Amino acid sequence: MERKAAFLRIYEQYAPALERLAGAYAAAREDREDLVQEIAAALWRALPGYRAEASERTWLYRIAHNVAITAAVKQRKREKREVAPEPPLDLPSAGADAEQDLLAEEKRRMLFAAIRGLAAVDRQITVLHLEGLSCAEIEAVTGIAEGAVATRLTRIREKLRQAIRAREAGDGR
Repeated sequence: MERKAAFLRIYEQYAPALERLAGAYAAAREDREDLVQEIAAALWRALPGYRAEASERTWLYRIAHNVAITAAVKQRKREKREVAPEPPLDLPSAGADAEQDLLAEEKRRMLFAAIRGLAAVDRQITVLHLEGLSCAEIEAVTGIAEGAVATRLTRIREKLRQAIRAREAGDGR
């Protein structure tokens, strides 16, 4: 029962972050949901081996990103075999702020699309940074030196700016 309680506590605490992480690796809602389930299963399997040598958060992100990277590789192989349609835009409910909500959603989609377009290690660093991890914590998850993480973040920001500008201009890179 202790394992179940620990798992539920961890999962409930980090579920929103895991959903955001999944959004950086999968565009379609169904794929994101599947990825979160795969991460949850991996956490369940890994929980007995957790020895608290790293913070719970860095341990969780290490597992989550390993699962997400593996899933992204599988997805890319699948996409090479078949072309999937663009997922439909989740339209906000009609109301006074509907236009603003729609614009915010489109900006979020462009950001996630740009993040999904990054190399796997850059995507991992970006998602961890967006989740509020420090460069030292990102080092603990990825094994990339803290100074190198800071340097990469600067370069990644520029890549994302360029990708978003390209999408806004309509060339879809």
